[in-house]
Amino acid sequence: MTIFELYDKIMEQFYGLPMATQEALGKKISIVKDPVPEVQLLPEGESPHPYIDKPEYRVIADYEGAKGEAYTETPFEFEGTLREAVEIKPTEAGIDARVIAAINAALCSWDFLPGTFPDDPEIHHKYAADLYNYVTRNMGYRSNVVLIGYDGYIVKKFVEGGMDFWTLDRNPSNISQNRFEHVVVNGAKLNREACYEWGQLFLLTGSTMTNGTVTHFLDREIKTLFYGITAAGPARLLGLHWFPTRPR
Repeated sequence: MTIFELYDKIMEQFYGLPMATQEALGKKISIVKDPVPEVQLLPEGESPHPYIDKPEYRVIADYEGAKGEAYTETPFEFEGTLREAVEIKPTEAGIDARVIAAINAALCSWDFLPGTFPDDPEIHHKYAADLYNYVTRNMGYRSNVVLIGYDGYIVKKFVEGGMDFWTLDRNPSNISQNRFEHVVVNGAKLNREACYEWGQLFLLTGSTMTNGTVTHFLDREIKTLFYGITAAGPARLLGLHWFPTRPR
């Protein structure tokens, strides 16, 4: 599946919702970006730090008072109608984060989603712990887990819990680095192929949709679980397995 085909599938389901009327699609939406990049938990003092290379930014959509978020390396703002926002075309580099943020805000307004995710380290630690418990207790995995996209909170919790896992990332600041006694590897083709053979569960950050790398995993006969706020709307529309975030 290409990123263009994925976008088309998302939009087909979105436009098929009974709430997606001409009136609703014509209402105004505002999308802004955070002025500073997302911070990640790194081992140095275990305090959040911003990425050096390929930083990710949060874009936040406001639709009828409901919020929606998405993370991306290429943040842009927007003012217009909901229809205009969701019809921003994808590129080979991924689905525009404004599209996903707009969808997430609309689905929140229509009571499909709980809302945004607090930018609070303590909440992130709790989410990582909940995800670990879900993967180990509910799904029964303690090994052969592949984390796609470095998330320091999740890596730290998985290491503490004795999880046998790989982490693949595309950020030069993380590749080959020791993160909580765990080495992050390059997400290039050869490592992906090795993970297809070894991995039994793939945990995908939602920003794989905005950077285009999600296409490496959707057509494979592998078990996937999406995490994070970006994936909320697309996962809900497409029936993808998603570990929910908590409302603000």
